[in-house]
This record gives sequence, structure tokens and C-alpha cells, in this order.
Amino acid sequence: MRRTATLTLGTLIALVCFAPSALAQRGQKPKGNQPAATAAVSVTFSDAERKIIVDYYEKNRYQAKPLPPGIARNLARGKPLPPGIAKQRLPSGLVALLPPRSGFEITIFGDRVVLLQANVVVDVLVDVF
Repeated sequence: MRRTATLTLGTLIALVCFAPSALAQRGQKPKGNQPAATAAVSVTFSDAERKIIVDYYEKNRYQAKPLPPGIARNLARGKPLPPGIAKQRLPSGLVALLPPRSGFEITIFGDRVVLLQANVVVDVLVDVF
């Protein structure tokens, strides 16, 4: 009986000590007050990209129509694209000036320039045009 209790206690201690790291390796979040091993990464337009885009449209006028208020509210960071919204590609001259971004798309929606990843809004530039 005493040997069984010792084995059970040893197993319990091993689980408590090593389970959080095992969960982290499998991509699961550890429970309790164990710190998470991952850090959030934020992707936005860089200052250089903002300057390139603003400078381009200062030299090359573009008549942007404002978005309807409901769609403008839904075009926010972290949200998927609203259904039925019309994308417009950036001019090829502007695309050539911007650094390439793998897995991202920069498009125009009304009077905004939007950075997308898998049709989810990552960043929005307003007051460009």
C-alpha cells in the first residue's frame, strides 16, 4: 500500500512539473499560472510604406469615393472583409515602389488603403487621397 502511494505521488509530481511544457510543444495553452511561451506579432504598414503610398497619391491624383458608413465601420483591423465589398488593385507604378510582402495583399476600398492577409483586415490607411 505504501509503495503504491509513493508511486502515485511520484507520478503526480512528474505530471505537474512536465505537463505545461508538453502542452506548449503540442501548441496547447498551459492552464494555471504558467506563462505562455508565445508572443503576439503585430503586422501593420511600416512608416516607409505609408510615406511611399501618400507621396504616390500626392503626385498621382485619385478620385476616391468614400465608403458607406456601415461598410466603413466593418472595415477594421482583425475583421474579415465585409461581403460584397469591391476591391480595387493598387496601380502597378505604386506596387513597384513598395517592398514585397509574402502572404499579404494591399488594396483600395473606397477612400482607404487596406493591408489584407487571407481576406482579413490587418491595417487600414485613411486620409491618403
